[in-house]
Amino acid sequence: MPRAKKSRNAKNVEETELADISVSTARRRSRKDPTSSDSPHASANAERPTSGSAAQTPQIPSNVLQKLVAFSVVLLIAPILAYFLALHYVFAGSTTPAAITAAVTANIVLAAYVYAAWTEEEPSSADASERSAKRKTD
Repeated sequence: MPRAKKSRNAKNVEETELADISVSTARRRSRKDPTSSDSPHASANAERPTSGSAAQTPQIPSNVLQKLVAFSVVLLIAPILAYFLALHYVFAGSTTPAAITAAVTANIVLAAYVYAAWTEEEPSSADASERSAKRKTD
């Protein structure tokens, strides 16, 4: 009698393991292909584009990145330079006015970046469509 009970338990364990394997396989399939018919959310996933598609990734123009890097370097160097120049040549060793000079310099650089970004022209929709068509042909 105990043997029959053991075999039933072993059978239940095997069934449970098989069910776990099939569930994990279904999950892997749904991750690979979100529009597969095995997925319970196939219709919802079919309407949404995948996150890795090239059409959805924002393209940042190179001049914007160059401007960001340039202002970042200036924001790093200008306040430190202003502090030491003011400390040694303007305020003769007084650190508080030199620190205020550095803070004002940092704010000026930051305000200049905001102004440059604010006045930057946005590309027209025609330019954007030309660039996307050019990307598709490449």
